[in-house]
Amino acid sequence: MAALPQGLTTGQRIRAIRERRGMSRAVVAALVGRSEGWLRAIESGRLQPPHLPVLVRLAQALGVDDLSELTGTVTLPVAMFDGAEHPSLSAVRRAVDGAPLGLADGPPPSLDHVAAALRAGWRARDTRGDHRTALAQLLPELLTAASIAASHPEVTDTRRAQALYASALNLCQMYAAYQGDGHLVWRVAERSLATARACGDPAAVGQAAWFLVQALREAGRWDSAQTVTEDTLRLLDPVRGDSPTLRAAWASMAWHAAITHARAGESGLAWGWHDRAALAVQALPATWWSSPTSASVTATGIHGVTVAVELRQARTALRLAGDLDAALIPARPRRSRHLVEVARAHAMVGDHDRVVELVDAAVGAAPETPRWNKETHDLVRGLAKGPASVRPAARRLAAEVGIAV
Repeated sequence: MAALPQGLTTGQRIRAIRERRGMSRAVVAALVGRSEGWLRAIESGRLQPPHLPVLVRLAQALGVDDLSELTGTVTLPVAMFDGAEHPSLSAVRRAVDGAPLGLADGPPPSLDHVAAALRAGWRARDTRGDHRTALAQLLPELLTAASIAASHPEVTDTRRAQALYASALNLCQMYAAYQGDGHLVWRVAERSLATARACGDPAAVGQAAWFLVQALREAGRWDSAQTVTEDTLRLLDPVRGDSPTLRAAWASMAWHAAITHARAGESGLAWGWHDRAALAVQALPATWWSSPTSASVTATGIHGVTVAVELRQARTALRLAGDLDAALIPARPRRSRHLVEVARAHAMVGDHDRVVELVDAAVGAAPETPRWNKETHDLVRGLAKGPASVRPAARRLAAEVGIAV
């Protein structure tokens, strides 16, 4: 294949290679698990170039052996980047794959014991900087026990058992996300929602739907993400006043709507949903915090920053970030992710030194969050291309988050 002209953007290169190979946009998008609209936005430049794992899948779909053919930059063999897995991912994957039937001899597991193990899992996820490592130690046994309980004919409370299994699958999605095995993420997300719907608990359905929407949006399936969000909001709306848990579930889905609209560049809809969610959580206790979804009064500032960043409203993001003390975010991984979002806003205005400080703080809060966070990787690569004064810090941060620059 003849070399492409110099000066083409990544999106233009993707389109040129796709058209040279006679592949439709729909086919290529399907091969990487994204929508045709997402690929059109990438090719046109309306969306930023995809993150590295998706870029690798695009290269594979297009028959490209070296990422430089897509990026026009330094040679990057695809094989170097094909999947970045936590060392224990295979054990967790086996537990997920071996659990669907939940067959076992003897009496069912104690639901109180399953619930206690699940609480321990969410607590580890909130409090441990190495939260993926901590979850990897808990999940195989938890998933097995929860699956057996949910389908055992002698279980005393099938509805409760199914809700516990759905939540255990959500916890598994927290562990598995961004590790290069999208199939595992889809399996646990879809299985969780199916299990929650079977039990008929609206809080369980709301939580499982929140996780499915997260997966859909990260895959670029904005229309599907918004459809699930709107359906879940309609389901929860009549009952959201019944308990803080249901109110928090409704607010979490409203923030999902806000962020999805923000990624699509729809400012009015994004801020409208953000304000509705913020109003809903005002009725929650001041100390309320939802480990799965971060629903809380504090989340108003957290999600406000994200909405502004996704809309490229850097000054608004920085103003909102200044109103929120990150130390008040009780979950270490969520605090780390928030610091990354604030760093993205500083990167937009060219404040490289502050980006270094914030990425350092994110690593300090929870090292295993930025290590598997594509936005952090983009920030560090941006620093490596920035002023000479920050390049040594970029190389140090690259080593800490496990990427090459």
